[in-house]
Order: sequence, then structure tokens, then C-alpha cells
Amino acid sequence: MSESVLKDTQYEVDYSAPPILRAIDISKEFPGVKALSHVNFDVREGEVVALLGENGAGKSTLIKILSGVYSCEHGEIELSGAKVRFNLPSDAKKAGIGIIHQELNYVATISIAENIYMGDIPKKGFVVDYKSLYEGARNITGRIGLEIDPRMSIGKCTVAQKQLIEIAKVISHDVKILIMDEPTSALNDVETENLFNFIRRASAEGIAIIYISHKLDEIFRIAHRVVVLRDGIVTGEVSVEKADKDMLISMMVGRKIEELYPKEGAEPGEVAIEVRGLRTDLVSDVSFSARKGEIFGIYGLLGSGHQDVGSALFGHDIIHGGEVFVDGIKVNINNPRDALIHGITYVPSERKTEGLVLNSSVRVNILAPYYSWHRSKWLIKNRFEFGVVKKWIDNLKIKTPSSETRCESLSGGNQQKVVLSKWLMIEPEILVLNEPTRGIDVGSKAEIYKILDDLCKQGKCVIMITSEMPELLTMSDRIMVMHDGHVSGLINARDATQETIVKYAIGG
Repeated sequence: MSESVLKDTQYEVDYSAPPILRAIDISKEFPGVKALSHVNFDVREGEVVALLGENGAGKSTLIKILSGVYSCEHGEIELSGAKVRFNLPSDAKKAGIGIIHQELNYVATISIAENIYMGDIPKKGFVVDYKSLYEGARNITGRIGLEIDPRMSIGKCTVAQKQLIEIAKVISHDVKILIMDEPTSALNDVETENLFNFIRRASAEGIAIIYISHKLDEIFRIAHRVVVLRDGIVTGEVSVEKADKDMLISMMVGRKIEELYPKEGAEPGEVAIEVRGLRTDLVSDVSFSARKGEIFGIYGLLGSGHQDVGSALFGHDIIHGGEVFVDGIKVNINNPRDALIHGITYVPSERKTEGLVLNSSVRVNILAPYYSWHRSKWLIKNRFEFGVVKKWIDNLKIKTPSSETRCESLSGGNQQKVVLSKWLMIEPEILVLNEPTRGIDVGSKAEIYKILDDLCKQGKCVIMITSEMPELLTMSDRIMVMHDGHVSGLINARDATQETIVKYAIGG
């Protein structure tokens, strides 16, 4: 392995030194699924190793073994040359391994500072030392570029803020190896850059980083080396200097993806939905229209209110003022059922807490909105149920042992497909999606983009709220940018550039 230097840093990895962490011949099986098969993996001090693979490739299983969530049934783990065995996550934590999971883990009713120091609250005798608590939390959040009052309840934070707080929680401990699972999935460009600055500093301090992401552009910016998994097997390992996108995609999916954004486009028709002067607790005077047969993109930075437009249109947030017209007719949306009556469905960004009943099966989750909507059809034959569910499993290529598998056992990307399929099941006229491909691999992204493009060809209206700039620019027909709760720009996608979008997003 030749030496490689981070593109955005000066830190050079010494590949003649032994790895700080080695996974040797790791295998893991679950009922009906072989998650990992004889996997070898290592990382050195200060090295950023990107771990790539489609959803279900085994990435999450590997990092859960390395962090003590799963037991190591076959194979060995070495830390600084010594064999170790982690029976609990606390064992790995004590050994200096910190993990930032893709799915957020927090207590919504307590403060940001208390979430960060949970289990290790600073005290003076038997009394909480709030001064140290808040000062420590403020310093840690500042390291990752998050300026926020640590006394605020975390339940009031946005998804992006919660993601950064999760990172702060992990680095509050003395970590030697930091595992990051899709850390930018809920972050916009500015927040991502702040995170990258932290990764550069951590790498320069000698912290080894295992970085999981489906965003290949990120990999080329911050990683030294890439290891690719497919179907539980390592299919490739390459230094970033010698890699390119086509090579990595081919390693991941076993085939070349000639077009990651397969948008053919449809001829936009009449206005499907018009919003005039929308006001909620988080947005003010938002006006726009979206047409049948188009993808209307919405973008904004943290706190801009862009993600709150979708939840308002679906009746999750209280609308204090303004008007909503569907097919030219004024409608009142006070709750999600009102939205469904008018043909509006909503795919939320937090699939586990808002989109799924995790301990229920794929079948139950897909059919839940249908039964809720068609109450007269509660006594439908099982043959119909299984036929319809099989159709959506096949159409969206959901990787699941069966339709009776609980959603909690699926990978993040396949969970997202279940959320999408349950709303497509009731054939909406207007589909609002908040971060539709968050945590989705490149192959699945292309499949979802194709589905959205097909919906447009059918004359449906798609409103796509996204923090991913390539997705926004490539898939949208028109783009609305928000800043500080207001609309700061409306642009035709063919005239849009990243620079223009960011200028509007910062209020320029």
C-alpha cells in the first residue's frame, strides 16, 4: 500500500506502522441471512478509511461487531496488536472506540448538555455542576461548528442539529477510533464542511476514523483508503488516489451505473398545488406553486424552515395563516387525514421515529395507510394483501427475507423503501418527500429517482425537500430556496448552479 495524503489536509499516514485496529476473518450470521463472510479490515492511527457498500452489504453488521453491539462469533479483533473481545458496547467505549450511528439516539425531554454527558454528568458532591455541564457542552459543540444553547431541550432541535449533537456526544469521551455511519445524511453543505474540518483535525491528532457514506464525493475529499463490501464479502480495497467513481460503484453493485440520476423528465402540466402566504411557527409568508409532471425541489440551510414546509402541507404542523389550493380549489389542512383527502402524502426524514412501526412486519407497514384510508376494506383477503405487498417489494427491490420480516431488522435503505412504498400504495396526486434518499446507497438512489421520474410521467406532482446538492440540481425541474423562514429564491433548474443556490440559502 503506497502512502496517500488527505486531499484537504496535510496529514500523512505511516503505512509501515501496524494498524491500531484489525478485524481478522470476521463472519456473522442471522436467521436466513449470512451478513458477513470472512471479512478482513484494518485502520491505522490518523487514517480515514471509507467503508462502502449497498444497503444490506454488511457495513452496519461489521461496525456493530467492532463496537461491541454484536458478538464476534467467528474471527478475531485486535486493538494495538492485542486480541480483544467486546461483550458490550461499554467494553468498546472503554477501549477508546466511539461510534456515531446513522439512526439518532437521544432523550427528547432533557437538555442538549444532558444528552451529551448522559451517564457522566459532572457533579460537585451529590449536586449537578451545571456550570461545568453547560461549558463543557458548549466547547464540544463548538468543535464541530454547532453554535447552540446547550440548555435547550434536544426535542426542539432539527434533525441536522440532533445529528451534530450525536457526534458531540461521542467525542466528549477520549476516543482513539471513531466510527461514523452516514454522519452527513441530515446535514447541508455548510454543516458538512464544519464536520469535515473536525475530521481533518481529528485525523491530524492521530484519531483513526472509519467513515461510512453513500456520497462518493465526500469519500474523495476526506478518505485515505476505501474498503468495499458486497453481500457480506470484501470486494475491493483501494487508495483514494487510485480510485474513481466508476470503479467504486462497480465494486459496490457488481455492475456499472452509467446514469446515477436517470431523469428523463415529463412535460409539466397544470398547477397541482399552490401555496400563498403560508405561516407556521417556523415559516413566514411562503408562497409557491408546483405542477403536475414536475419535481419541485426545496432547499435551505439549518434553521431556514425548508423542512417544515412538507410537514405543514401534510397537517403535522399547525398552519397559522395563508392559503393552500389543490387543482385550483382552496382546501383546509388541519391534520394528515385532511391532506390525504386532497391527495397529498408525505415521506418524513426520520424513518424510524416517524415513518415506520419497527416491530411490525414489512407487510403491515406497507398496508397500514391503505387500511387507514379504506376503512370499509378492513376485511380483505390475505391473498390480496400478499400479492400487493409482493408487488411493492419487487418494484422497489426491497431486500427482505419475506414480507413478514420485522422492519427493525432491515437495513436503513430498505426501511426507507418500505416508507416510500406504503405511500405509493394509496396512489397520491401530490407526493412530498423530506430527504428521500437519506442513507440510501447509489444503486437504490437510482431506483428511487426512476420511480419519481415515472410518477412525473403519470402526471403526479413531486415535492422533494433535500439537502443533497447533486440530487437537487439534477432531479428538480424548479427549485425554491429558503432562508430564515422565508422564500429567498425561485429558480428554474436549468439555470441553477451550486453557487446560486448557496447564495440564496445564506440570504444573499
